[in-house]
Amino acid sequence: MSPRRHSSRHRLALALLAGLTLTACGGGGGGGATTGQPDAAPATPGGPMGRFAGEELVLSRWAGDPWTSGQKQAAAEWAKATGGTLDIDAVPYENLHDKQALTLTGAGGYDLLYVHPSWFGEFAKAGHLAPIDGYLADAKRNPSGFSADSYLPNVLAQGKYDGKQYCLPDFVSTTLLAYRKDVFDKAGLPAPQTLDDVAAAAAKLNGQDGMAGIALPGKRAGAVADIMGSLLTAQDNWWYGPDQKTTLDKAKAAKAIDFYVKAAKAAPSGVLNFHTDEAATAAAQGKAAMIISTTPSLHALEDPAKSATAGKWGYAPLAFTAGRPAGELIYWNWCVAAKSEHKDAAYSFLQWYTSGAQQAKVAIAAATAGGTKDFYTNQDVQAKLPFLTAMNQALTTSNPQPSLPTWPKAQDQIELAVQEAIQGKLTPDQAADAMFQAVQTTLGG
Repeated sequence: MSPRRHSSRHRLALALLAGLTLTACGGGGGGGATTGQPDAAPATPGGPMGRFAGEELVLSRWAGDPWTSGQKQAAAEWAKATGGTLDIDAVPYENLHDKQALTLTGAGGYDLLYVHPSWFGEFAKAGHLAPIDGYLADAKRNPSGFSADSYLPNVLAQGKYDGKQYCLPDFVSTTLLAYRKDVFDKAGLPAPQTLDDVAAAAAKLNGQDGMAGIALPGKRAGAVADIMGSLLTAQDNWWYGPDQKTTLDKAKAAKAIDFYVKAAKAAPSGVLNFHTDEAATAAAQGKAAMIISTTPSLHALEDPAKSATAGKWGYAPLAFTAGRPAGELIYWNWCVAAKSEHKDAAYSFLQWYTSGAQQAKVAIAAATAGGTKDFYTNQDVQAKLPFLTAMNQALTTSNPQPSLPTWPKAQDQIELAVQEAIQGKLTPDQAADAMFQAVQTTLGG
């Protein structure tokens, strides 16, 4: 999940102090590494595997966000159950990569890391991360029935490099459509199945009862590119291939831009200044009949404290063709450091914390999703996050959010092209050509 693309989460993250350090108290003190008992069954049903008395782990992450309290609690529970301790080294996001790289290149010191997709490949190639295939395949190191097959394949695959699994997914999100069921019923409209349905409904509903037809991001802050990525994926296309050469089909890009332009005509005024938060606020306040945005922002629609329309929304994945849903995968990775002296204990926490049951505790507060299949069938979570079914459908066909170091340059030009098409400065075909040139130039080929 990219901080530069979800403003509410990371405005908070960067506003908090960097000095968060948690010692999760439990079992033995001592400072030395021990062999532990990694195969020991959980002390309580659903608890973490293993006993690691005296082992002290350090986890690297960014400083402060809606997940902090949940992670503190999880660390304390893991420590109490296993006898180890878990310290959290938290720094502001803009410093996180450099701090991790410096520490991992030196003598080490980290056992677990949040690794953003933008630098996952860099760290894996450099040998900073430990493969975990063996752990996932070892029935003794996992709860009964838990393995790599417990995860959504498309999501798990993003933690793989050069044929080896290094990381497990966390903070999963994507882009979806939300529509007012009551408004559609009143207008005699069926639930939208395709993006053509969405565009037609937006035009018809625009201006009725003081509402815009649809709200969506238009600001050059990342979400526009995320939505464009979903619109391309829905047409079996993507920005680039495995060789990092552009595969962008200009005709399909033009089709996606044409949809964006039509939607923007039925959006609230000032759409070019709307990020995910502004779009969600407009929809939650009853100022739009539909919204396309990232799933964390859609959580505001169902929060009675923030929304005058809670309980009135239906959700659907984006699809140009009915029955062919797709979405862009937005996520972070949990990884074990290659130099860790406590890999067994690190995997114990990693597996347990990314399990469906543990992710459910965090997801309801933070409106993110887990990476395991059972997460999406958890009825308690579905009741709080009713977009999960649509999200699961979208993730069956997904491309990961671009993670190339040079991608921000292309992203800005992609979003500029969409804005200029919305403003009428470029036709969809011209905007698609500008996108192609930007991606090709950025990728160097």
